[in-house]
Amino acid sequence: MQTELSFRGEEDDFLREWLRERRKTRLQRLGEWLEMSVLLPVIQGLLAVIRVAEPLRVVPAPVWTIGSMLISIAVYSSRMGWKLALGFITLLMIHESGHLLAARYYGARMSVPIFIPYIGAIIDMKEPMRNAWEEAVFGISGPLLGTLGACLCWITAGITGSFYFAELALFGFFLNLFNLIPLGFLDGGHVAVVLTRWLWIPGYLMMGAFAWYVHSPVVIISLVVMLPMVLSLFRKKPHKDNLYDRVRLGKRFAMGAIYLALVSFLACSMSWIFIKDIYPGLKQGKSLIKL
Repeated sequence: MQTELSFRGEEDDFLREWLRERRKTRLQRLGEWLEMSVLLPVIQGLLAVIRVAEPLRVVPAPVWTIGSMLISIAVYSSRMGWKLALGFITLLMIHESGHLLAARYYGARMSVPIFIPYIGAIIDMKEPMRNAWEEAVFGISGPLLGTLGACLCWITAGITGSFYFAELALFGFFLNLFNLIPLGFLDGGHVAVVLTRWLWIPGYLMMGAFAWYVHSPVVIISLVVMLPMVLSLFRKKPHKDNLYDRVRLGKRFAMGAIYLALVSFLACSMSWIFIKDIYPGLKQGKSLIKL
């Protein structure tokens, strides 16, 4: 009798689990499948690499940053030439410094930036931000400081007439504008948290359009990795997430205004510098990029 009761109990549990699974939408089931079949194996692979590289932790942090910068410069030099590669990595370092300053201001522990060719730079957050506002400030700080660096290049180009600094300014504007796409772990995705996470959907479409025209493997991989994050919007948020997202309306409007102003400035600046400086220079064969 005890065996029979146990069997029935397991059967009831199985039936309840099956019914619970049937109540989920197709998007929810697709998201969970991607998490288990795509995202989880990728994370497990990265953790395995980290465990293998454990002895390398004795290497001082600045060595990682400087070494990865030199490697990136060497890789980019094959396409850009060493001067443009050096300037591009410098602008990227200025961008990442904005994130580091914001993290230090809020007392969040973070690793030094590690530069990876054709991906950018990666910063390991040792602990999460305390609320959506801090996360948004962290996200917007990189593009703000990075835009300042690009503007300095643009001003230098205007004073000296240097095509090199004009091309570098264009790269800097594009770098920061791309990172402001409101999606996932991009800077714009962090800003979207304080506005509304539903901005991840148009952000995903923007990224998809970019992948369609550019055919970049890194962008395509990013689309796959960030799809579960987008699909998570259709699930009910846990109570802790609701507490995390509580930000005063005034702060939301302020962050939204800064975000829109920065995106508009970057888009207009890119168009202006391309029409005024870059396109005439390309016609004269001045480009440093090896196509």
